[in-house]
Parts: sequence; structure tokens; C-alpha cells
Amino acid sequence: MEDQLNSIISEGDQALKSGNSENAIKQYEGAFDFVQKQPLLAEQKNRVLKKLGNGYFRGNRFNEAIHTYSELVDASKKDCESESTAVSNCAEAESDLGVAMMYDGDFIGALASLQDAEAKYAKAQKLSDFHEFTMIEIMNEARTKLSISVVLFRLGRTAEAITTTEAAIPKLTSVQADQEILVGIRNEAGQSLQEAQKLLERLKQTQ
Repeated sequence: MEDQLNSIISEGDQALKSGNSENAIKQYEGAFDFVQKQPLLAEQKNRVLKKLGNGYFRGNRFNEAIHTYSELVDASKKDCESESTAVSNCAEAESDLGVAMMYDGDFIGALASLQDAEAKYAKAQKLSDFHEFTMIEIMNEARTKLSISVVLFRLGRTAEAITTTEAAIPKLTSVQADQEILVGIRNEAGQSLQEAQKLLERLKQTQ
């Protein structure tokens, strides 16, 4: 059964990669229905919800993305309350939800969800004994700060947006410069750092 589920998800992934979000959504919806009907696959539900939410988001179906990510946050409640690095799973779901809300124009809701995610990424860092994981969480926290900055700007709080962006930059710089972690992670941080610097420049121009 798990092989069958993986096959459906793989088809969705390929469709999404090729830019066919509607076909990807159909595959992910099929995967979700399959999981719902198979109790032995219950542990795969969160994974499928994440895929489905991403499909809706990429297809600009933001209301459905918000509904799906909200369900994922609810399903991750145990992780949200965890005193282990599993709290990162909840942070990721809250971040996805916040970004979808932002794109849908719900900036107040987006800010609350993104700030919750930011706090949980910070918490995961403190609970981690694995250096590379810690650095990934620092990067995730910084990226979430950038999303928060955009939301703050849209709410007319430009000064706070600038401060938040400035706080993200040294975190991304530290990840990019860390020679002890995989180069792929460092490159991701470098890309986000460039985005942060461009965002900061644009924000300062609006003052």
C-alpha cells in the first residue's frame, strides 16, 4: 500500500515540477483520499497534507491551501507542544499557513502564524544537539523573519519590517559561512541572504 501511495505522490511531484499544478493537485487529492481509506497509512497523513497544500499554493488556490495547511497544523499539535526538535515540524506547517494567508491578503492572520513559526524554529535550535540541524533551523527562522517583514510592510509597519529584515541578515550570513555543514544548505542560505538584502534596500527606499 505504501508503494502505491508513493507512486501517486511521485506522479504529483513530477507534474508540479513540470508546472502542471492542476494535475499535481489531482494526484495529491487522490493520495489524500487513499490515506483516508487506509488506516495502516495514517502516519502518512501529514506528509500528504503538506504535498496537497503545496499543490494548492502553487496553483494559486490560496483558500484551499489555507484550509489544508490549517488541517496540517491541527494534525501536528503533538509536535507543536513538543519539548524536542519535533517542534520544527509544527513550525514548518505554521510557516506554510502564514505564507498562504499572506498571499490571500489576510495579513493579520499571516503575522500571527508566522510569528508562532518563528518562535518554534528558535526553540528547535535550543533543543538540538546536532550542529547541522541547528543551522538549518537558524536559516528557517531567518526566512520566516523575511516573510514577517513583508507582512509588516503590507500592514504599514515599515520601520518594524526593516528591523526584522536586519535581524535576519546576520543569521543567514552565519549559515552561509559555516564550513561544517553541507554546501547545499550554505547555498540556500546564500540565496535567501541575497533576497534579504534586496528586500532591505526596497524597504528603505519606501521610507
